[in-house]
Amino acid sequence: MVSDIFDVYNATEHLLFEEPTCITWVGGLPLPECVRLFGGDPLRTREADFQDIYEGGYDLDPDDPSDGAILLDQQGDWVVVVEPTSYRGISSALLKRLSVNGAALSVSWTVNVDAYVKWAEHGHVLYIFDPLALDIMNPEMAEVGWVVDQGVDLDAWDQNWLAATLTLAEKITSVRLDPAWMERPHVGVTVGPMPSA
Repeated sequence: MVSDIFDVYNATEHLLFEEPTCITWVGGLPLPECVRLFGGDPLRTREADFQDIYEGGYDLDPDDPSDGAILLDQQGDWVVVVEPTSYRGISSALLKRLSVNGAALSVSWTVNVDAYVKWAEHGHVLYIFDPLALDIMNPEMAEVGWVVDQGVDLDAWDQNWLAATLTLAEKITSVRLDPAWMERPHVGVTVGPMPSA
C-alpha cells in the first residue's frame, strides 16, 4: 500500500527534477558546516533558487570536477543540499563526515539513470542500494527491511523509484520538496575542492 506522501511525489517529481541531480539530507549539522564539508566558503553564500544554481553549475568549467554549485536549505534539524551538476553528496566518504553528529541520506542519478541511495548514521554508511532494483532484491536483505520499516513499501519502489526515494526522505526528515520549495529562494554557493579534514 502506497502512502499519501508517495501519491504527492508520484504526481509531481517530474516537475521537480527533470535533469540528473544529487540530493542529500543532513541531520545534526548546521548549514555553514554543510557548506564547508561540500567544499564551499560559508562567507560566500548568496540567496539563490534551483534555477540559479542549475544555470550557475553549467557555467563553470566542465573540465574541472572540483567546481560545482549547490543549493542548501535548513529546515528544523535537517539541511537539504541539492546538486544539479555534481554528485558530491553520494560519496561514502563525505556521508560519513556529514553524519558524524547525526544522519545523512543521499540519492543521485545520472542521465543514464544510474541511481544510488545511501544512508549513514554517526559516521557509518549503513545502507547502499540501487532504487531501481529495490523491488527485485531479496526481501531478506537489510536494505529492503529498512525502507519498509520507514514506511515505503516495495509497491512504491516498483511504481516510481524517485517518488519512493523522496517519500523515504520526507518520512525521515519531515522536509517536503515540492514546486513551491523549488521556486523559493534558499542558500546558494559555488564549491571548489572538498576539504581533507
